[in-house]
Parts: sequence; structure tokens; C-alpha cells
Amino acid sequence: MLVLGVGGLLATVSGCGTSSTSGRNSGADLLAADASPTAIPTLSSTASVSLPIEDYLLKNDEHSQILYASKLLVRQCMARFGFDYAVDAAWKSPLNPKDDAANMARRYGISDAGTAARYGYHPPADAMPAAPPKTPPMSDAELNVFLGDTPRPDNKAPHLKQYKGQAIPQHGCSGEAQGKIGKGLQERLPESINDASFQESMSTPQVSAAFRSWSTCMKEHGYSFRTPLEPLRSRLPNSPSATEIQTAETDVACKQKTNLIGIWVAVETAMQKELIEKNQEALTQVRDTARQTIERSAKVIAEGAVS
Repeated sequence: MLVLGVGGLLATVSGCGTSSTSGRNSGADLLAADASPTAIPTLSSTASVSLPIEDYLLKNDEHSQILYASKLLVRQCMARFGFDYAVDAAWKSPLNPKDDAANMARRYGISDAGTAARYGYHPPADAMPAAPPKTPPMSDAELNVFLGDTPRPDNKAPHLKQYKGQAIPQHGCSGEAQGKIGKGLQERLPESINDASFQESMSTPQVSAAFRSWSTCMKEHGYSFRTPLEPLRSRLPNSPSATEIQTAETDVACKQKTNLIGIWVAVETAMQKELIEKNQEALTQVRDTARQTIERSAKVIAEGAVS
């Protein structure tokens, strides 16, 4: 019995045939040098806040749906070669459907006072992704059929074009699944814009000034952090301590006092609007491709990959 975890499937399926960054990214303009917010909202948290690029990002449940359908198609293909590629029907959503693709809940560090008071810097229990089932390693024969002429991660054996007299699909069963389901998981331009605006925003005068104000506020309470992302990088114990909760509550209070969230959201929103405008044609194509992949994955799941 063989089960390949979603992480392994995603790495191979999304990497078959083309670059994982998608050809459309090569000409993408990911600089928003002229972007500047026209207004700064006052925000106490990121609740009910969304960013423009989220219109183009796959939602977590859509992402999970595509991965699950891909696994069903891989199972169908592997069965033709006599391999039992098991798919756990109970494990369809490794990503928390409550989360958004831009990770607004923790994008700027913690921002919800109630969550800080209960969990400190720990993520709430219902926000943790499901753990994938433990999977035994594939045999050389199974891996060759699964990957086909795609480079093997272990570089161990030559690629085989046939198995027991039957031709292996180009890029193996993972490639066949991708061909049937579409390239919705390969389209990286929205994610690139999402990442670019976040990274670039931290160097802007507005956000840099907000960081300094927040850092000063924290220092007044005895804490030494330069940015609100630093506390998230600390090694956390299994459960939040009283000290951690107190720090987190102060963190959120300082964000509210300095309006750090409102400033950061305004800057990123302006940046993303500019980047979306510069890349509108490509983003529209990405969204169309994603919709087609979602529709195909829904059909595969409905039919149980029997075709």
C-alpha cells in the first residue's frame, strides 16, 4: 500500500514540464516604486481586511481540491502499471479553509487582542494544518512510473520510458495528472506579487516609521524588538506561558496605539494595485487558468477519477 503525501505530489506535479515560477513571471513587473497610499485607515486588527491580490490567489479550499483531484488521477494512472497508489479520502484539506491565501491573520504578526490573550504567539489550535499521513517510500519502479522523465530527487536511477512493456507517460503519472487537471497550481504570478508587496513594503518610509513607533512603544514596556515579525521567529514552548501572553498582549496594544496595521495595509494595498495594473493581462489569464483547473478538479472528484 503506497500513499504519497500532498507535499511530495505538489512538488512533482507542479514542477513537471515547466518552471514552477510560470513562464508569465519572466516578464512580470514586480516593482511598485511609484505606489503611495492616498489614505491611511485606522485598523485595530486585520479582521475583515483583504488585499487586492487576493482576487487572484487560490483559496485554501480550492488549493486542497486541486491537490486531491490530482492524487485521484495519479492513483488511476499508477493502477494501470499495477501499483496501488492509495488516497486517503478523509484527508482532503491539508490547508485550513478558515485561513486566507494572503495569511492576513498573521501577515503583520499577531493583531487580534483576544487571540493574544489566549494563545500568545501560538497559532490557535483550529488554525493548524492537518498532518499528512505517514507514507512509506516508493520503490524504484514506482518512482520511475510516477516521475517518468522528470528528474528524480535522489538522482539514483536512469529514467525509464517503459515499465513491463507499457509506455510510461511523459513526466510520469504525475505529469499525466497535471495534463488532465491543468496548470492552476503552477501559476505563480499572484503569489509573486503577494510576496513582492510584502517584502518591498517594509522598506518604505511609512512602514519603517511605523516599525520605529511600535518598537519604541514595546521598549517602554521592557521589550526589545525592532520589527513586529521578530517575536514570531522566537522558539515557542508547547503551550503559551504567562510571559509570552503578556508580551503578545503588549505587542497588539502597541500596534493599535501606533496604527501599524492601518499603515501597513494602506501601503501594501497601494503597491498591489500598481502591480496588478502593470500585470493585468497576465493576471487575467492566470485567473482564467485557475478557474479551468478548479472546474476540472471538481469533475474529477465527482467522477472518482473513473474515466
